[in-house]
Amino acid sequence: MSDTMPKMMEEMFSNMDPEKMQSMMAEMMPQMMEQCFSKMSGEQMGSMMHGMMPKMMEGCFSKMDAEQRKGMLSMCRQMLDQIEKKYMPQEA
Repeated sequence: MSDTMPKMMEEMFSNMDPEKMQSMMAEMMPQMMEQCFSKMSGEQMGSMMHGMMPKMMEGCFSKMDAEQRKGMLSMCRQMLDQIEKKYMPQEA
């Protein structure tokens, strides 16, 4: 994957208001990201996430009020818990 997609996404998120961001994250992102990510190798995925996620999250949270941040953090924690349970099962 080229560097174009992360740059486009970073620019798109930096100009988006918080309500639109929450709506889009909940509705569109899973399908859009799945299509994009399905073509990437594990190495490409890891590299992209390390480069893009911190910037995207900082941009998103900087535009939210306290209540929006609280809701988004809760959603992120739930999602990370589900991912951890699925891909990092506890040893018996």
